[in-house]
Amino acid sequence: MSTLAEDIAAFISHGTAAGWSEITVRLYQERLDLFTAFLRRRGCARSPDVTPEDLDAFMQEKLDEGRAKTSRLGLAILVRTLFRWLQDHGCIVSDPARGLPLPDDGDDDLPEPPLSEAEVAAILSGLPRQSALDIRNACILELLYSCGLRRCEAIGLDLRHVDLTQTTVWIDDSKHGQNRLLPLMGTAATAVRDWLALRRTLVRGPDRGALFLTRDGKRITVQALAALFGGLNSKRGSEARHLHCHLFRHSIAVHLLRGGADVRHVQAFLGHASLDTTKIYLRMVPGRLKEEYEKAMPEIAVGAGP
Repeated sequence: MSTLAEDIAAFISHGTAAGWSEITVRLYQERLDLFTAFLRRRGCARSPDVTPEDLDAFMQEKLDEGRAKTSRLGLAILVRTLFRWLQDHGCIVSDPARGLPLPDDGDDDLPEPPLSEAEVAAILSGLPRQSALDIRNACILELLYSCGLRRCEAIGLDLRHVDLTQTTVWIDDSKHGQNRLLPLMGTAATAVRDWLALRRTLVRGPDRGALFLTRDGKRITVQALAALFGGLNSKRGSEARHLHCHLFRHSIAVHLLRGGADVRHVQAFLGHASLDTTKIYLRMVPGRLKEEYEKAMPEIAVGAGP
């Protein structure tokens, strides 16, 4: 009988054959890797081992971690889809996700409070830079913040996407197809130059062109990024803000708006398909600035509380 991991691999292969985009496949694989690891800790080695209680515990863990409602909604829908597919293909007799509730805990979440500019500067300047992996990690964090990258975008970057002559980064397989050209400035450009000077030391065998490599010479993975932040948070201590990829993206969005950037420019910078997504950040800027936006651009006014 197949293992849970093998069943999930078959599900992903089916989706790939059905025409899922590369970014969808990557996103689903990342989410299901985390899901599989959680179930393994609960002793679920095969798909029939999974119970509704296991799924409820998984969703509760994501809530306890502070995951936004939209993120948890995506996870719940994916889990439902997976187990429905497993039942349709005879891998399980009954579907444990049939009654899995979709998150419904009020209005859409505000992004968590951003880091301040001073906090970001302190984090970046305090990173170790003793080894090639240290330099790689510093470069990743610089780009997560200065370019507002999603985690999957950072993982998917290739050498061809970075142009140090033009000081730009090209994002082309982005979520919602919002491809964009981003400026590479200041310490971020320096971090990329430093990393590229050492990247070759991690290449093993043929160079496939991934920008960020693991110590084994392969493209960096979501697990490697999780380990990066796990180590960083461990050194910062339990009392410090918990850092993760999207916190840097949220922070630059708020910093740009507080600095007077047009909300439509921030939308393009972040690669949001809808302006409504970007408007949420206006609820996190000072009241006077929000009022100025509403007065000058009533068509984007934010009907939200303080």
